[in-house]
Amino acid sequence: MRLRIRKERIFFAFTWLRWVLAFIVAVSLASDRRNIALFIFILTALVGFFETFTARRYPSQMRSIIDVFADKILVNLTAMALAFKGIIPFWAALVILGRDMLTIIGGIVLLYRGLRKEFKPTVLGKISYFFQLMALLYTMITSQIDWYLMSAALALTIASGIYALVKSEFRLARRKTELDEFRISKLLKFADLFTLLNAALGIVSIVFSINNNFDYAAYTLVIAVAFDYLDGKIAKTMQQQSVFGKELDSLADTVSFGVAPAIFGFSLMQFSSKISQPQVTFGVIAFTIFIFCGILRLARYNIMDFRGAFQGMPITLNGIIIPLAYFLGTPIKFYPYVYLVLGILMVSSLRIKKLP
Repeated sequence: MRLRIRKERIFFAFTWLRWVLAFIVAVSLASDRRNIALFIFILTALVGFFETFTARRYPSQMRSIIDVFADKILVNLTAMALAFKGIIPFWAALVILGRDMLTIIGGIVLLYRGLRKEFKPTVLGKISYFFQLMALLYTMITSQIDWYLMSAALALTIASGIYALVKSEFRLARRKTELDEFRISKLLKFADLFTLLNAALGIVSIVFSINNNFDYAAYTLVIAVAFDYLDGKIAKTMQQQSVFGKELDSLADTVSFGVAPAIFGFSLMQFSSKISQPQVTFGVIAFTIFIFCGILRLARYNIMDFRGAFQGMPITLNGIIIPLAYFLGTPIKFYPYVYLVLGILMVSSLRIKKLP
């Protein structure tokens, strides 16, 4: 066994995952599944909070830019979704969007031109982001606006925007960075297209679950398993195996076989009239543990190289076991226990032979 420690790559994958979760929050709000949106919103914000500590230990120019994009996308998509639902006024959402567009456009230009710049948020920008999160979180929970929080968030947003015009949030990177060496057009291979289809199917399954189309959601998970198997076979056949492909595959698997099955189970419990509120609360805890176990399982997989065997149950099996449990008519009240068992199996030391 060869152990390859690449912690910075693991945290990089979490940053990209926040982008995906931000879009799921917006879709959930648009589909009137506010509980799911609230759950994913809090999860995404917590992941972003813990990432601030790892960013100091593993500095990266590219990550400094995509990290702030993830924060902006979460806040702006949530604010716009709430505005379209008539919960907050459009002008309030546009104030947040307008300020953040300055940063987003600047970051896109730097990424496109490959300039050696990295993002360093101002203290005022950090404070305004915190108040934005709190104001939106209160609104999602109560369906009402706390104008004290919202006014503070909007005032700080405008102030931080003016300050950003005076003092740029982008600074010169004095050393050669990864942006000088890596371009998506060079990194992306044919096999990776199947990985992206896997992630797309995971998102489609989430949309079906949110809209209570559970049959389609289950079928989509199974199809995602097929694409996950194909991307590995194609990469091996065409000799396109790469570190980028492995990281992309882990991110896609987190969405399709971690987040999507959790939302599938949570939506089932909410849809059922036989499930009490305490059972739903227990389900939320179980599904959260399930997602965390999936993330930990993939993180461990990325730093370990087992030849011929996996350590812990592959997360892909969730795309088979969960639909199978659904089609076999497993009582919904047992779903939290099923997910807890699957979570334990993913982080266990169980050795499972790889498929040829």
